[in-house]
Amino acid sequence: MEKKITGALIVAAGKGIRSKSIVPKQYLNFGHKYVLEKNIENFINEPLIDFVIVVINEDHSELYEKAIAKINNPKLLPKCFGGKTRSQSVKNGLKAISEIGCKKILIQDGARPFTSNEIIKNCIKGLDKFDVVFPAIKIPDTLYLEVKENNQSTIDALGLNRESLIRAQTPQAFHFDYIYRTHMKCDEHHTDDVNLALIDKKKIDIVSGSEYNFKITTPEDIKIAEKIFVNV
Repeated sequence: MEKKITGALIVAAGKGIRSKSIVPKQYLNFGHKYVLEKNIENFINEPLIDFVIVVINEDHSELYEKAIAKINNPKLLPKCFGGKTRSQSVKNGLKAISEIGCKKILIQDGARPFTSNEIIKNCIKGLDKFDVVFPAIKIPDTLYLEVKENNQSTIDALGLNRESLIRAQTPQAFHFDYIYRTHMKCDEHHTDDVNLALIDKKKIDIVSGSEYNFKITTPEDIKIAEKIFVNV
């Protein structure tokens, strides 16, 4: 029986402005390992993953080479360069692997280094029954609508019912042919790729995410990640 190739596309072309870090967050090094290095290893070490490709900022080539210096695995394909938006970067990555016969593709944020083996497996296996699979978690906090009054933040009204809201995480898993065709014909920017499938009314499944599977975004996130890396 023909093997169905499954890959991971890690989008790491961002500059990390919100983190206020001098070094882009995916290239932070917490003593013995880079954020991006740990992220790549999570997928390379999963037997169900056949290859990993990383999309980087063209200006970050030197940082990238340092981050992968200790990774010696044929699963890691040559890097490719991203675009001005996340959507453009995903599109560039999909183009780079369009001829290798990939059947399932997981699209992962570059600065999300603690994705578990269980989440990766569940996303891949979920594609046997669904068009799209992604991890998400519930929102435990009460939500309000924030407004500005005299340059001061306050609240205007109670927000949406938290029971009907979830926080989307990555990796987001797709059948390659679908997400490739969709990105090739889409010129709009989307903050994630599940939204494209939602617009197309695809059959979408949600698997359990994790609070540990967070995306490093803020200075506080960097402090939390540093503590976790001590035990990695």
